[in-house]
Amino acid sequence: MTKKNIVFLSYGNEPEYLRAIFCILSLSAWLSPKAFSNNFDELKLIIYTDNPDFFAKHLPAFNIEFVFLSAASLEEMLDNKGFFHRRKVDVIDRTFKRYPDTDLLFIDTDTFFYADAEKLFSQYEKGTSFMHKREYRLAKAVNIFSVFGQEQHPKDFIKLIESRSFTIRSEKVDFTTDDYSWNSGVLGLSKYFAHYMPDVFRLTDTFYLHSKWFISEQLAFALILQKTTSIESTNDVIAHYWGKRQKALIDQKIKQLFSEKSPTTLINSKMLRTLTIKWQNLVANDVILEQAVLSLQQKYWPYGIKKALQILLKEPFNRNIYSQILRAMVTNPT
Repeated sequence: MTKKNIVFLSYGNEPEYLRAIFCILSLSAWLSPKAFSNNFDELKLIIYTDNPDFFAKHLPAFNIEFVFLSAASLEEMLDNKGFFHRRKVDVIDRTFKRYPDTDLLFIDTDTFFYADAEKLFSQYEKGTSFMHKREYRLAKAVNIFSVFGQEQHPKDFIKLIESRSFTIRSEKVDFTTDDYSWNSGVLGLSKYFAHYMPDVFRLTDTFYLHSKWFISEQLAFALILQKTTSIESTNDVIAHYWGKRQKALIDQKIKQLFSEKSPTTLINSKMLRTLTIKWQNLVANDVILEQAVLSLQQKYWPYGIKKALQILLKEPFNRNIYSQILRAMVTNPT
């Protein structure tokens, strides 16, 4: 295991803080029990937050560096661009500037570890990186987002990248619809990537200005990383419950867990490993069910039926699934 900064950005409300805390607990469960002891020098937890006291109360056994974010600093991170995910780019850039000789692992708070995390803490090579998972070719984005009534954002984005070239470290580069969107819920970046952060800022701001797409920062990271590195997925290690349905599902379970267990009990690695494997399966199944419901509501019959059969084969005795699918089939599309 080599020296690395593990970075979280968590602000706003208690459910958001609890997500981050649970993710940290799950990480500790899937690493050596000594990984975050005060004597362990290789991994540093850095939490950018507006409420350090809340974290300190729930994570007393962890050695954490807190960076306090005032309301003014949170607003400053947006640089008058109006895009709140720009704060992710900002904290990554700040961390690289404070620790220029250290690799960085940024993790969204709506995540948790459910498998051995060792691969994320080995040496990061200059030409390699990690993101959560590869999602889709940009050519498919319009159809995918049309299900949610959001097709205009990828249309505007594709129009932008087809109309001009861009630069990465002063070198001309073209992005095309054959490039991929990678989910940025996890970003494992070598110390050398710090040189590309001005480009990430610039592309994020340009993409959002022209498309208003809520994944503009993700696209900036994904496009730069796939042009300059070999990206490895972390989906086999980390669950990312970014959808509204999945957030509601896991938020309720985290709230219940923290109400029933003491901080001392919550550092039980065996219990957390069993729990996170179970929850990962819940998230994965709910994503399939959501895809089925949305497709059937919009009368996209082939894909909707395919997904419905997929989830019914996984959970054939779950009456709630049958109920949701039947309601979706008779719902008039909006």
